[in-house]
Amino acid sequence: MVRSTGRIISTRSTPCSSSRSATESKVEATTLSDPTPTRWSGAEHSSFPEALLRPFVDLRPCERGPLCAQGIEQYWLAFTDTRRPRFVLQRTLPRRFRAQLLSELGLPQYQVEDPRDVPEALRSARWNSVCEALDHWPQLTTDQQCRLVLVFHALCFYSLISSLIPDMTEREITADPDCTELAYRRASARYVLGFPDRVADYGNADLSELERIVTTAPHDHPVALNGTLKVLVHKAKIGAPVKELVAWRARAERILSTALAKSDNFTCALLQSRFYRAASFVPHRHGDRAEVVRTMDLAEREALAMAPADEAQRLLKLENLHPVIESRTKEALWLGDLNLALARAERLIDLDPYDSRVWLELGQVRLERKEYALAAEAYAAAAALGPPSSAIGRHMAGLCFRNLGQPMLAAFFFQAAIDIDSKAISPHDEIQRLPDLPAFVALKDWSLRSFEA
Repeated sequence: MVRSTGRIISTRSTPCSSSRSATESKVEATTLSDPTPTRWSGAEHSSFPEALLRPFVDLRPCERGPLCAQGIEQYWLAFTDTRRPRFVLQRTLPRRFRAQLLSELGLPQYQVEDPRDVPEALRSARWNSVCEALDHWPQLTTDQQCRLVLVFHALCFYSLISSLIPDMTEREITADPDCTELAYRRASARYVLGFPDRVADYGNADLSELERIVTTAPHDHPVALNGTLKVLVHKAKIGAPVKELVAWRARAERILSTALAKSDNFTCALLQSRFYRAASFVPHRHGDRAEVVRTMDLAEREALAMAPADEAQRLLKLENLHPVIESRTKEALWLGDLNLALARAERLIDLDPYDSRVWLELGQVRLERKEYALAAEAYAAAAALGPPSSAIGRHMAGLCFRNLGQPMLAAFFFQAAIDIDSKAISPHDEIQRLPDLPAFVALKDWSLRSFEA
């Protein structure tokens, strides 16, 4: 069994070194067999989604789970041992994810804005460690602060990050690479906090702080490229003028050139794959199918070329390949090639079988192919795997069963969707559209009363 080092280890000299040793003595890591008595101690009492997503609740590792949950273990290891490279997945979870997860798992006591507000009796040893590190935030080196913030970012503590890291001047941002990282994480957290829940409202998201950081950061800093690509993709999704997209793509290409000169082979492939995937939005806006395919071929080629040397890099490779194949699935749908779309959607399942979102993707492809029974199966799998797709998976399964002429099964899944999200309009509407059978009279009345309550 792999065990952690027991303490945060810093090889960096700092004026705070005398205070740092006291801090490190309090930031104790835990083994994988954390004995802390919490609800999680008895695995037999956990639901299926709990078992898959437990790291988001107490930082203890999961045996199986989606890549975003598996990655938390690597964030933890990089936090406790500063000799390790920092670990950063590219996916940023939406701000509602944590609240949705804890609500569905029936764990409201863990729904806090500050991890220190979780009752001590419910904390794991690892949770206590991050709380103690947070108590000693001023004494941590900036490197340790970055690593701690990355843990909080992975756990969706965006409000905490926004308040913890002060707004920095451009001079401060450029003075130290760690300050650049901290400023970017603050801007990223604030971007997520201001990001609307509805796709139709994405255009109202405030990019100004994020743009300020990425245009200020030195070109050889990782956040310069990652942030630029995030801005490019956001602008593409909200339909920004093509001229803007071309300018941001050109900026990203210049930064990429600088970054590649200072990167190892694994990182070069990763950065190029991310760049090509984002760059493909430009020819997509032009309707240039051949160029979209060519650019995405390059994104996939670089993603597959990544040769991981350890578990952290293995996760980075898979987590990068995931959005590439997801984009390629949408590309195939755009091209009207439903056989190719299905093959790619099934590749997504192989990549990340415990991520409920990939089953939604498969369900969509099955729907496009008019394979309603198989689509219902995929949506039911998404619902079973839990957040973030619990409610939508149930609702879409209900629609499939309705199309199959099975109103009883449709009613079951529509009601199950409401159990997850009582204010969701669509399943309430679908219940009212069910046949006027005696068995549905009470269900329709319940739906109206629960929605109006």
